[in-house]
Amino acid sequence: MRTHWREMARHAGTRYKRLLRRAAGSLRKLEAEPHQLHEIEQQGEAGATPFIAIGGLILFLLPIFLVMLGLAFTAYYLAG
Repeated sequence: MRTHWREMARHAGTRYKRLLRRAAGSLRKLEAEPHQLHEIEQQGEAGATPFIAIGGLILFLLPIFLVMLGLAFTAYYLAG
């Protein structure tokens, strides 16, 4: 019976390693994309350059806006 549990644990460990490797590969691809877009934006040769710049600005300001909105709603809820 112990051998069965060991096999199950070994199998689960192998599955988790594969899953984590796949997730790490996806994250590396996601990390490389902003660098590529930044290079395209800096060159300014692509027609998508303004959209890349505007998208970067939105992605920078959106979390700030959401935090401020959350604080405002919290203050409203607590005040009344």
